[in-house]
Amino acid sequence: MRKMMSRFVVRRLAALALIFFAPVPAAADDAIMSIDQYKTSKARSLATTHEPLLRQMREEIYHCMPWVGVQKAGIGFRQPKGAVEDDRYLSVWIVIDQDEDARFSALPPERRASAMLSRYGTDLLRRMTSIQPVVADPNVYGFSVVLSWLKPGTGKAAQPVNETLALFADKQTTLGFLGKRVSGPEFIRRAKFAVFDGTTELGRLPIEVWEDSFVKTFKVANYEAPKGQRCSG
Repeated sequence: MRKMMSRFVVRRLAALALIFFAPVPAAADDAIMSIDQYKTSKARSLATTHEPLLRQMREEIYHCMPWVGVQKAGIGFRQPKGAVEDDRYLSVWIVIDQDEDARFSALPPERRASAMLSRYGTDLLRRMTSIQPVVADPNVYGFSVVLSWLKPGTGKAAQPVNETLALFADKQTTLGFLGKRVSGPEFIRRAKFAVFDGTTELGRLPIEVWEDSFVKTFKVANYEAPKGQRCSG
């Protein structure tokens, strides 16, 4: 593994059209969107009501997935790009640190995005849907994952480039998919998503999702989560 990131400190990320700010490195205290970053009363109310649970999510990622970073203000109640209604999704944006791998590098962009969604996206969705007060809140429309990773071959460039998948799915679809009542292809069909190459939006590439147990089974050498830490993924 490349030099491990400070857990909530991320690489330089390309600006995403669906995010309201330019990404910058984050400390742990900056991982959650602040109330003043929300533009509507509905969003501010959600953020205030569920703030302790968002902090719980932050701590769970910090301790249970120590090889990833959370983007500054990467946890919060967001909207997909171009949303007309004020539908809010509990969203988590992580940056994945990994070695250069020849097999991964040889994959086309849609397969790399599919691999990251399968490995990390579904795990984060499980963690989010385990937070019952959020699931039960009628003002939470769904769940979102934003996954960024270093584009193969750009790590030694003066300005490394990240690839990113941003996906939003409504609550019923997400719960159905995780409960195996909605198939992978149907989940992808219903979801709003886009793949980015740096700042260039590639749109709805033909991605897939499959079973991947990496996050559940991978262990960082000489690291143990604190006693009593719940890892729900």
